[in-house]
Amino acid sequence: MPQGELFRIERIREILVRRESELRYMMDDIQLCKEISRLKTELQKLLVLPENQKSNEEKQREEELVQQIHKLVETRDFLVDDVEFERLREREEDKEMAEFLQSKLSKSYLQRASGC
Repeated sequence: MPQGELFRIERIREILVRRESELRYMMDDIQLCKEISRLKTELQKLLVLPENQKSNEEKQREEELVQQIHKLVETRDFLVDDVEFERLREREEDKEMAEFLQSKLSKSYLQRASGC
């Protein structure tokens, strides 16, 4: 198999691995958003009750829900930051690869042009 074909196959594999990673991030994000939404809905039901009519269990559940929502939002923020870091890293890798290929192509062209 020619060198160029192997390189092309490796490049396609890298792209597929990146897309798989992006899809995992997206699935995690969707799950976090669903869970946050579910907890917010439960919290809203408790918040509409007058404070003086809430049981101790309801008040405690409110606190638990607020803490759980806060934790999930922090987790999602971390996920979003991680995705952005990955994108920047991939852009840098792509830039380096483009520069490498450009230098290889230039050398190859110069060698053919000079008859070497």
